[in-house]
Amino acid sequence: STHMGRIVDDLLDVSRVARGKLLLRKERLDLAALVRTSVDDHRVMLEAAGLAVTVALPPEPVWVLADATRISQAIANLLLNSQKFTDSGGAIDVTVALDENGASAVVSVRDTGLGMEPEMVARAFDPFIQAEQALDRSRGGLGLGLALVKGLAELHEGSASALSPGLGQGSTFSLRLPLTSATSA
Repeated sequence: STHMGRIVDDLLDVSRVARGKLLLRKERLDLAALVRTSVDDHRVMLEAAGLAVTVALPPEPVWVLADATRISQAIANLLLNSQKFTDSGGAIDVTVALDENGASAVVSVRDTGLGMEPEMVARAFDPFIQAEQALDRSRGGLGLGLALVKGLAELHEGSASALSPGLGQGSTFSLRLPLTSATSA
């Protein structure tokens, strides 16, 4: 199945990241445009799952030095994660913003889903963590998607973070990437 294929691909990629074997093809790209495309690529699937999807982007391009394929993969994994833990009738809001000091761009994927207890938030990006959640097996998965998001963020000198007010109150996953000057090639 394609699901199994995706798990194997994620597993291989997590392993490559861990061993420093994942090669990035970095180029100057507009992160806002990349996020819009990634969300559009998944919109039909998300809406078929009964989720309302919104995207809020800055009016100006957001220039980062990044591997477009890998950042698309990270965004896809965040969207799939939100879909997995959000029931029909819920919402996923995707935003791209500049951080306070204007040095980084932050992609946030906020959902109205299951949410997390504080101890889960702290471990959200650990590989295999979701496999331990016996609470609702149907929502499981190996948690590789989020581990890969974190690994890819760090390869781009960025970071990934998770926030949740608590169980039943949704979650926000953020991917932070350093901005590059618009003048550099």
